[in-house]
Amino acid sequence: MSRVTEFPDDDAASVNRKAEGGRAGLASRLPKLNWGQRIAAFYHAIKLEMRKTTWPSRADVWSTTLVVLIAVVFFGFYLFGVDWVITKGFEYLGRAFGAS
Repeated sequence: MSRVTEFPDDDAASVNRKAEGGRAGLASRLPKLNWGQRIAAFYHAIKLEMRKTTWPSRADVWSTTLVVLIAVVFFGFYLFGVDWVITKGFEYLGRAFGAS
């Protein structure tokens, strides 16, 4: 548990009571850390969070990559078609109303 960002469960209620009473809460009781200790605590917190991370398998990565590539190709052709139809529509309107 990082003393920089997390409060112990038993102190949380006392922090709320003190904050409501106008007195300083737990933050005033935390030790002042120098920059080296803060960096060490930060990287320790990162290490703890990375342990909680679940990574996808190779098969999951390939399947989602394939889905993304198919979607990009599909929407590319779709937008090309919509653009082509709109362009032809404006060309027709230009010819119909005599603009050259």
